[in-house]
Amino acid sequence: MSKKTQSKKLRFGVVGMGFIGRIHAKAIVAGRETTLGAVADAFAPSARKAGEEFNVPPFSDPQRMFESGLIDAVIIATPHYLHPPLTIRAARCGLHVLCEKPMAVTIGAARAMVDECRKRKVALGSMLQMRTRGIMRKMKRLVDSGSLGRILRVSMICTNWYRTQAYYDSGTWRGTWEGEGGGILLNQAPHNLDLFQWIGGMPKAVSAITTTRVHKIEVENTANLIFDYGNGCMGSFYATTAELPGQDQFLIAGDKATLLAEGKSLRMARLSRPLSKHAFECKEAVADNVVPPSCTWSDVEYKEICSDNRAETIRAFAAHVLHGKEMVASGADGLAELEISNAAYVSADQGRRIDLPVDAVVVDKLLDRLARSSARKMDPAKSLRRQAAKDLKKLLRS
Repeated sequence: MSKKTQSKKLRFGVVGMGFIGRIHAKAIVAGRETTLGAVADAFAPSARKAGEEFNVPPFSDPQRMFESGLIDAVIIATPHYLHPPLTIRAARCGLHVLCEKPMAVTIGAARAMVDECRKRKVALGSMLQMRTRGIMRKMKRLVDSGSLGRILRVSMICTNWYRTQAYYDSGTWRGTWEGEGGGILLNQAPHNLDLFQWIGGMPKAVSAITTTRVHKIEVENTANLIFDYGNGCMGSFYATTAELPGQDQFLIAGDKATLLAEGKSLRMARLSRPLSKHAFECKEAVADNVVPPSCTWSDVEYKEICSDNRAETIRAFAAHVLHGKEMVASGADGLAELEISNAAYVSADQGRRIDLPVDAVVVDKLLDRLARSSARKMDPAKSLRRQAAKDLKKLLRS
């Protein structure tokens, strides 16, 4: 990176000292090439408490921390409406940014984050730590190596996100368009959508159906997405917080082999002859007489590279800034999964297929309409969504 750090260790600040922010702070302190320089939280008591816990200067105004000279990089762990303005402010102070998922609520805001960091020549990373899981890394290597042949289908089922009504009732902002900006696609499933496109590839179009069942909430708790890759490959993605027992399945079928991940199990079915050859070489027309290629299922071994996915993501981000190594997930990667979920919202609303990339203006209008129709009526001056949008608009004009 062009930005030079002031020491051999990368000095981090953390914005948002809630549960996740404290986990990040602990990982930074424990890292070999990272050190915690400061913490920030808009709620002053939380900032002070974290400052005392980690023995670093606390700030109730993130901007003051950005300008303090105490840090080289920052982790944004605030409510996601605040991610875009905070990222842009940090980048303008020359700081590298590692942002929690989702990067933003809307694709337009996320694109602005990526553009600003590129313009300022600072690194932007996404906290998509599930990429560090051994099973996912193995799937990625096998698909990229061509072992599966031509990819025909990508399918993911994630019903292991079950939530109770008590979960949604635990905060007045939960389960509302005004407070969260979305349901399972925006809050629970970003990791799944990221793995889907990282390993299976980015689709060309999406058709989506979303619904809410069991729970009494505004946002969707169930989503069914169908993808077109534009090359004959098709995909499907199903996620819900309203089913039991939970299932965690990721399948990629190719014309040479099929990969199936379920929980911690990874299996591969290899065909004795590629389908693309057998379909033309077999001269039998009667289906009952066709002898298909033999298929052998076997377990696939893989190794874990870490015991803490978040800590590994932070370590890799620091190595990227200090030594130019590859980070776990870039800002562009965070952009990709949000592109899918935003397009799915538009598709479900309009009842038609939506090509990618999705129109940011259409997304903004849709989510603004949904938020304004929210049962959670708020004074605009107290709306985090509106405050963040106003701040972002002001920043982009300056």
